[in-house]
Amino acid sequence: AINGPVVFSCAKCRTIVGDTFAYAASAPERNLFGLHAVPASVECGKARKMSATRGEEGSVYHELACAECGAVVGRRYVTTTQDMDALRNTFAIDIERVITYELGRCIAGRPQPPSDGPPPEFYTSLAFREEMDLVKSNVNAMAARMQRIEQAVASQTVASPRASSSGARKRSSQGLNTDIYRDGAQRPFDR
Repeated sequence: AINGPVVFSCAKCRTIVGDTFAYAASAPERNLFGLHAVPASVECGKARKMSATRGEEGSVYHELACAECGAVVGRRYVTTTQDMDALRNTFAIDIERVITYELGRCIAGRPQPPSDGPPPEFYTSLAFREEMDLVKSNVNAMAARMQRIEQAVASQTVASPRASSSGARKRSSQGLNTDIYRDGAQRPFDR
């Protein structure tokens, strides 16, 4: 399980070339993942090249290289085959040319014991993105629910049963204590 962001470093000199906060897309069958942005430590070549790689024939790209050592770390596709459209105009990093590190892997300077699964690799960025999408969805749902609750409270005045003579407490048929409000609604209370 991925518990933190993943940082990608050049396999040759270990210069940081990206992280999962910029994750855009992936092509697992090609060992590529796309990032929206990369740091200045990644240089995009000026020359356009045409791919001869099987399955992406005709795709045009610029090579991405580590600014420190010059090692090629990926490609920036200008045109792609249909199945690679998600990688077009992203910084497509080749997972075999980078080293990954998950932040938070050690506590108080002590290395964590190895997990049962493989170390964070290509799929870490996808798993992290899926987790972040789930968190974002939950936060948005909670914000919408809170907004509805605030609007409902603002639009109606609920009389306190203790402050109003029309509010009374009674035992419901299910044995729960409830308050009866002016609008006739029954709401459970804690006691």
